[in-house]
Amino acid sequence: MQKNRSKKTARNASGSPLTTSKLGDRAYQHLKRKLLNGELAAGDKISEVQLAADLGMSRTPVREAIRRLEMEGVLQPVASSGTFVKHAERSTIIEVYELRIAIEGFAVQKAARRMKPAQTRELRKLCNAMLGAIRAFRDSGEPYLTGEPLQCYLSADVGFHLLLLEAAENRHALAIYNDLNLRSAIFGCRSHERDLHHVARVWLQHDRVARAVQQHDAKRALQKLEKHMYASMNAALEAYDAHLAGRCMGTAQPGFTEAMAASMARLHPKVA
Repeated sequence: MQKNRSKKTARNASGSPLTTSKLGDRAYQHLKRKLLNGELAAGDKISEVQLAADLGMSRTPVREAIRRLEMEGVLQPVASSGTFVKHAERSTIIEVYELRIAIEGFAVQKAARRMKPAQTRELRKLCNAMLGAIRAFRDSGEPYLTGEPLQCYLSADVGFHLLLLEAAENRHALAIYNDLNLRSAIFGCRSHERDLHHVARVWLQHDRVARAVQQHDAKRALQKLEKHMYASMNAALEAYDAHLAGRCMGTAQPGFTEAMAASMARLHPKVA
């Protein structure tokens, strides 16, 4: 006798069934969150069955999400073994930052020439938010930026770079940035130990970029942006080298995932 099997159908907030494409987007965002917050670390095997069960959907959209992340260079299929989270390589960090420098360098020059007054004010507001988080951190007496100040700092930092891309009004640049931002977040940023000296220096770099943009000085804006990005790349490489030397790289710090999720949400509307 054939057994009756009840199958749950994933639905959106209004109760309507989600399409395969939207289910794939949902699975993709779920996987990215796990990668960003360290639940899935380098070398971990991806379980289609477990992810499908967690999300209450079939394996087809989960498989679609996995393929997308393979194409983005975050996951790696291994013949006869499955799919695994890729290990960071020094060359990957360099390549990601080189591409970010090219994309954001293009964007900051366009932004300096055509940024709207409201966007210029928002850029300054984000710089001020970073500074406010740094002052709260300084007053806390903690050795490293953590907790709510970290979340505010990172949200403003990510928002600053994203605003420059938005001001350039180039959808293809935004799409490339989204891909690079994910790889940069997973492979190059989560391990930074942000002491007061580090965050103050990074804020100053952002402030100089913002001033050049406000003055519509495209050449100076590019110079300041490149200096900031190369410094960030060097910090990521130092963290990577420390990891190889046996000084453990930590998982994403509290607040990091929230900041990155906010960035991704601005680039891609949430799945209904």
